[in-house]
Amino acid sequence: MSNRERILELSLTLMNEEGAAAGTTTRIVGELGISPGNLYYHFGNREEIVRVLFDELDKELRAVLVEDVGPPISPARFAAFYLRSFDLAWRYRFFFGGLLGLLRRDDVLAARYRALQDWGIGELERIAGQLVKDGNMTRPGGRGGLRSVALNTWLIWMNWIRFLQISGKRAIEHEDMADGASQLFDILAPYLDPAFERSARRALARDLPR
Repeated sequence: MSNRERILELSLTLMNEEGAAAGTTTRIVGELGISPGNLYYHFGNREEIVRVLFDELDKELRAVLVEDVGPPISPARFAAFYLRSFDLAWRYRFFFGGLLGLLRRDDVLAARYRALQDWGIGELERIAGQLVKDGNMTRPGGRGGLRSVALNTWLIWMNWIRFLQISGKRAIEHEDMADGASQLFDILAPYLDPAFERSARRALARDLPR
């Protein structure tokens, strides 16, 4: 493993375990036993490390929303989409838990996040539209329609970890992601074909982290 990879791996571990403020360059240099110059050869500052980690999250989420949920969407693929999205939230939980502070400190990161958010909500709307096209979902009524479903899905996914933090949970575990995935599923459940919903729920229950 290269020093660059070691820096990223340790940074992700520290921030996930201790919060977004934990991955300081001084701490990373000390724990890896490398010189400050070695770290700064790869990253100009801590913000650059966070940006690279965000870019990895961005890439993986795009794969989940495009590759995992291509047409036609089977119940198993639909359930897997929820599971993989929350696996991502768990793997990069420092970002979800410290989102506002990270974006306030770094305008470049904030712009990248907004671009991902706009794209992600659009893709979620496309997925809901594909379910309608496949005959497995009724188009929601109301002013927002599919867009509202997509927006609510994004809001729960992005804020689930912060919800757990605010609720006073001392240690967030991987198993806590299961409740978030179930909440996401419940947004679309009232509009799904009953047989499709039952099959998807069985797949979701089978593979949820325990």
